[in-house]
Amino acid sequence: MLDNMFYDSGKEKLLEFINKEWENFPSIMQLQLVNFFTNIANYEEEGTKIRPYIMFTNNIDALVKMVPNGFKLPMFSDTSENSFRSRMKALIPFCKNGWTIYVCIGGDQINYGIYKALNSIKDKSFNNNLLEKTNSEKLEKVYGFLINPYSTTTINLTSLHGESLNINFSLETKKIADFKEEIGEFVDASFSKLRTTKAKLNEIKTLYINIFDNVFKNVHGCICVVIDKDYIDKGIFSDGIWLKEPISFSKLFTKTNSYSEQKIMAFAQLFIDMLNHDGITIVDNAGRIRAFNVFVETDKLNEYNILGGARKRAAFTIINSRDKKIKGVYFQSQEGEVFFQRTRTNKE
Repeated sequence: MLDNMFYDSGKEKLLEFINKEWENFPSIMQLQLVNFFTNIANYEEEGTKIRPYIMFTNNIDALVKMVPNGFKLPMFSDTSENSFRSRMKALIPFCKNGWTIYVCIGGDQINYGIYKALNSIKDKSFNNNLLEKTNSEKLEKVYGFLINPYSTTTINLTSLHGESLNINFSLETKKIADFKEEIGEFVDASFSKLRTTKAKLNEIKTLYINIFDNVFKNVHGCICVVIDKDYIDKGIFSDGIWLKEPISFSKLFTKTNSYSEQKIMAFAQLFIDMLNHDGITIVDNAGRIRAFNVFVETDKLNEYNILGGARKRAAFTIINSRDKKIKGVYFQSQEGEVFFQRTRTNKE
């Protein structure tokens, strides 16, 4: 006897979400999106995995005007939905470098293109800036929702009016971590002992958020540990490369109103390369990179209770450590699972 099981509840929630945000969303485009939806979380182009942001809206010009230094690049204009899949295939590769795809539906036209904010890496991204304006009167007649694949099994939808939905294709029923919340806790821990002005602190935190948004999209698995600025290693992190001169992003632009964008970009990419390296990257709570390519001996007593590979076992070995100077662990799996957890001694 053959049983067929379908995720109809996910489809129903998707269509319910769309129709609540956009009452007259075209039915044919709904069908196109439903058929393409699962590809968004597992998209590959020439062997490279890409997690694209896709914005559906009825007024892309209004959205671009709301964001400082917003820029859109129109690509295609169609009179039907028939080319949707081929348009996605053409545009998704641009998402590797921070662009978001837009699908603008209005009248008898469907316009496709890409957008981003042409600003500094220390400034908020287009989408983060836009979604903070959800109560703006300028959005009263503007419809839209942003699709964001959190992982290979989870896709998030966020509307311009503040609604949010996660659709999960796995059989697990555990709570899905919110990347924005997890990265927010990690960033707060990474700068808890940095002394500077509130404005400069916000800038350096935004820089970190932008870096880790890039890491989340393009680095398939990493561990980043936060230690106290006065931490002295007693052996747990001895197998790794400790920098003789820690890298301090804050010093690149916290002491002066002038800064070098090229220098910030160069060090940001260096940080991403370290996170993409085998092993663990270590930062301290004064906002400095201290070490990378670090390996730890996993806890043999507890590793059998942990579902996941060697990276996850290493993360929980650190989380369960008793050194109060080790503050917390940011973990990201190859499948896109992400969390930040304080170490046991810092939870107590």
